[in-house]
Amino acid sequence: MDLAPAFNAALAAHNAPPISKPPFDPSTLNEFLQEAYRINAHITALLSYLREIRPAYLTLTPARRPTSTQGPAPLTDTQRQAIDADTRQLLSTLAGAITQLSTTARVSSELQTSLAARKTGFGALGRWAAGAGAVSKSPAEEAEAERVRVLGAVREGVVWYLKWRVESAGEEQRGMVEVWVRREVERRRSVLHSFAGPVAQNYSGAERGLGTVSEGDEKAEMRAVEEDGAALEAQLSPEQLQLFAREEADMLKQYSDELAKIKSAESSLLEISSLQTELALNLEMQSENITQLVHDSVFTAENVGSGNKELKRASERPSTARMVFWATCALCGFLVTWDLVI
Repeated sequence: MDLAPAFNAALAAHNAPPISKPPFDPSTLNEFLQEAYRINAHITALLSYLREIRPAYLTLTPARRPTSTQGPAPLTDTQRQAIDADTRQLLSTLAGAITQLSTTARVSSELQTSLAARKTGFGALGRWAAGAGAVSKSPAEEAEAERVRVLGAVREGVVWYLKWRVESAGEEQRGMVEVWVRREVERRRSVLHSFAGPVAQNYSGAERGLGTVSEGDEKAEMRAVEEDGAALEAQLSPEQLQLFAREEADMLKQYSDELAKIKSAESSLLEISSLQTELALNLEMQSENITQLVHDSVFTAENVGSGNKELKRASERPSTARMVFWATCALCGFLVTWDLVI
């Protein structure tokens, strides 16, 4: 429950200035969190951009709108390819930055653990001399080790969140490409169907005109079709034949270009899917690491109390080094006294 409004009202009743939340400044954080905020800002900007251009990206043909209607302008094929390439590059860059951030955090955690182990080694020697045992840790050392483990778990969680957001951005881009490819294929099918309709009707009419041909004789049927085609060509002028050939070549070129665009989009989709699969695997490994760190932290917290009890009991036991020291002092005193007496 937020009590700030009620508290500010009470302050205003006493003519006191209200409290205000200090502005958040990432520059005051450590280098790890600053880099994490920078990566997260880039991911947020990418997601906003993809959602903004989605209607224009998925529009297949330019729609005729009145000049007064405001809406997103459809994208050209070149613009779509540029967007796909830039998005893949940015996703790869962000994934690399997150990997580098994770490596830096792991190295920092290992360095802190190594420094703590060195301090623990020197402290263990002193505790052995005091009779506390070589494996016990002081409460300060236990607290430092726990701090290092908790900090490592928090950083692992930050890295996991960033990887999850990058995977979401890749999923957004992959969904856009999938929808566009599906719509483009459906549009190509509809165009081919509308073009094949008149051809099929003409062919069926030619078959009706060749009713004397036996249905079981395939060769005779093919010969009849070829003869019919030759007869139709004989009725057309060379200009008409050239025009039909040019139209056929243009149509084949158009469909070849459309097929190349679809293949390019499918290739882009495969690259994005591969990157997303890699991010998903890294995300799963990161989740396992976080789970292990949390388990270790809980296990350590449970053992802190028992460790302190063992340390207390060990400190209460007679120290071997202390006994040796006093025995040595007694022996030296005895020898000095004996020498003086003699």
